[in-house]
Amino acid sequence: MRLLSKLLLSLSVILLGHSGFSSHEFRQLLKNTSREMPSSMLRHIPVDIQYEAIVGLVLFVLSTFLSFEKITYYPLQGGRELLQLNQYLQDIDMSKANNVNNLTGKDPFGAITYTPNFIDIHKKRKHVATGAL
Repeated sequence: MRLLSKLLLSLSVILLGHSGFSSHEFRQLLKNTSREMPSSMLRHIPVDIQYEAIVGLVLFVLSTFLSFEKITYYPLQGGRELLQLNQYLQDIDMSKANNVNNLTGKDPFGAITYTPNFIDIHKKRKHVATGAL
């Protein structure tokens, strides 16, 4: 992790911890004063504690995203040297990839395009009626 992400992470943890402690303390004070004044106080957490929690969460998410390093990979074939991002994948030329299938007449998408339920029944009946099975 970089220094900036570590600083933001520690600041967000401090903010979230302080907002949690402040909300707990507010609830304890609310319990003690509600016996004396049951309906006169608002029962919502103060706005500054809410803002502190929201800022803490935003800083936590930001520090998490800043902590990501540049991804490195091991190649599938060849040496075990690390490859950087956008260095190991190349464009696929479908004519070269399917060259063997095209020469043999095999449909590479045969499992998808084979639809025995979608036959032309009128053509089939005419074919059977002529007696040419």
